[in-house]
Amino acid sequence: MRKFISVLLIVAMTFATAMVVTSCGSNDGKDNDVTVVISTSTGDKSFNDSAKAGCDRLNDEGYKAAFVECGSNSELFEQNLKSAAESSRMVVAVGSEFTMLGDVCNEYPDVMFAWVDNCIENPENYPNLINISYAQNEGSYLVGYIAAKESKTGTVGIVGGMDIPVINDFIVGFEQGAKDAGAKAIHTYTNDETWSDADKGLQCAQDLHSKGADVIFQACGGCGVGITQGAKDNGYMVIGVDADQRQTMADYADYIYCSMVKEVGNSIFDLVVKFIDDEQFDGGSVWNAGLEGGYVGVAYGAEDQKALVSDEIQAGVKDIQEKIASGDIKVVTAL
Repeated sequence: MRKFISVLLIVAMTFATAMVVTSCGSNDGKDNDVTVVISTSTGDKSFNDSAKAGCDRLNDEGYKAAFVECGSNSELFEQNLKSAAESSRMVVAVGSEFTMLGDVCNEYPDVMFAWVDNCIENPENYPNLINISYAQNEGSYLVGYIAAKESKTGTVGIVGGMDIPVINDFIVGFEQGAKDAGAKAIHTYTNDETWSDADKGLQCAQDLHSKGADVIFQACGGCGVGITQGAKDNGYMVIGVDADQRQTMADYADYIYCSMVKEVGNSIFDLVVKFIDDEQFDGGSVWNAGLEGGYVGVAYGAEDQKALVSDEIQAGVKDIQEKIASGDIKVVTAL
């Protein structure tokens, strides 16, 4: 009898061990390692498309990553977050519209969440949420400097999407960089809640150009497509945003000096890999992704494209980056 009981105990312990191994496996019983949910749509050639590129890269490298677009339909925001949480170990929310994310985090405490380009109030209260904040003010300072150096009129402009903190962070950095380089900077907003109306972007650019701006920076999502497409016919030059738009909009590369890149896709990729491979997740915190690590910077186009920004100005940008890193230049922020 004792021998029989011992055998049963061994079998039971083996079964229990197998259950532990299964629960700590690569997917925790979920279909996906991560689902990226964006509040609007792809096709902006910048922010959302960068997030999609990060998701695609994860799949290319063997992770299970899904991508969901809400298309600016507010009825889908919470629904899609919860559906993603049901099927994934991690959910990455991309868009300031996900204001209900805190409640969803509380409802799914065993799922890890990330909020891209946003920060929830009292982040320490959400141990399964990491907030990703980018130093777009510093990157915008750099392109403000470039815009000022390239301007023939001494006036440069920036079109923001909405009057919200993250967009105003672009604006204040750009304006400071332009001012320090000797130019006047003006700004306006598209106020397009879908972040996709190219005509509104063009109208805003034309308004700034009528006020003297001959170099226009855009931080307005898909609205910026209209700004870039209208550059040739309206007599201004453009600075792109989030992605290297001399590459993503190569047909218009002759009218794009450079782009202030915010590597949304790379930050998503690195965050997911750190969680899946290294089992590290810094919940309840804010990750400040900036110049260090290359999450924010300036891109001048592909190697086979002729650079429109001179070597001298590019050298000036590198010098400014070093001064920002050392604290010699302090860039203001709207956050």
